[in-house]
Order: sequence, then C-alpha cells, then structure tokens
Amino acid sequence: MAAAFLPWEKWLGRLVRVVVIAIQRFLYNVRRRQSLARSSGWIETEAIVERIECDSSLPREEIAYWFTTAGGRYTGYQWLWFESPNDRQPHVGDKILVRYDDKNPEESVFLKAV
Repeated sequence: MAAAFLPWEKWLGRLVRVVVIAIQRFLYNVRRRQSLARSSGWIETEAIVERIECDSSLPREEIAYWFTTAGGRYTGYQWLWFESPNDRQPHVGDKILVRYDDKNPEESVFLKAV
C-alpha cells in the first residue's frame, strides 16, 4: 500500500534532505581541511585513479586510487563532492596528486586532479 503525502509533507521532506546534505557537506569540508593540514609535511606523488563509484544518496563520488613508493604499492580512497561544473573531475586512469605519510604509506590524502 503506497503512502499518499500531502503537499506540505513533500515540501518538508525536501527541506529536511537539503539540510541533511548541507550538514554532511559541511562536516566533510571540516574533516578535509584537517586532513590537508595534518598532511602538509608529507611526500607528494602522482597516483592513478583505479575506480570511481557514485553515491546515489548524496551528490558525491568515491575515488579509489593507487600509488607506488620504494616500499610497494598502496591504495587510497577519497570522497569528492560535486562542486562547480568548472572543477576538473578525475576519471578512471587519470593521474592525480596525493600526499602520503612516509612512516605509514597506507595513510594518504587526495590533493587534486593533474
């Protein structure tokens, strides 16, 4: 049995969704700034985008990438929110710039598409 929503209920549902997305995006940006600050002294290197998965519930996608160091090959992940259409969005196979901790190369941070 399908529920029939009144117009104001539909409007309220859309408003709640917009507010929830805005809060999640704000928290993401706070964590991203903290990650970038924490990694400021780390080594920068190029990585290759291995996989991109879209999050259908939010306007974002997860970028999976890999890079190599003297110690081996490592994988990293980063959520990217859809920002401006002018921003360069990476594609599978593209090179990107990342920072990694030379003491723990499994910890890396996406910087930008090259």
